Amino acid sequence: MSPEELKAAAIKLFGERGWSSALATHLGVDRTQVWRYINGKTDVPGPVAAAVRCWLRSGKPPDSSTG
Repeated sequence: MSPEELKAAAIKLFGERGWSSALATHLGVDRTQVWRYINGKTDVPGPVAAAVRCWLRSGKPPDSSTG
């Protein structure tokens, strides 16, 4: 998954506002790490890409109470 695909998916899942914080929370990482993925400072890890693709297929992000 490219940085652009990750950002587009996160916006689709979490909306235009607050998507990076929501994505970080659901992935269990710091928001700074999400910034690194989106800006190409580090590769989007396979497990992150797999989780996001799964959420997209299901049509919704995971319940925030379950992480």
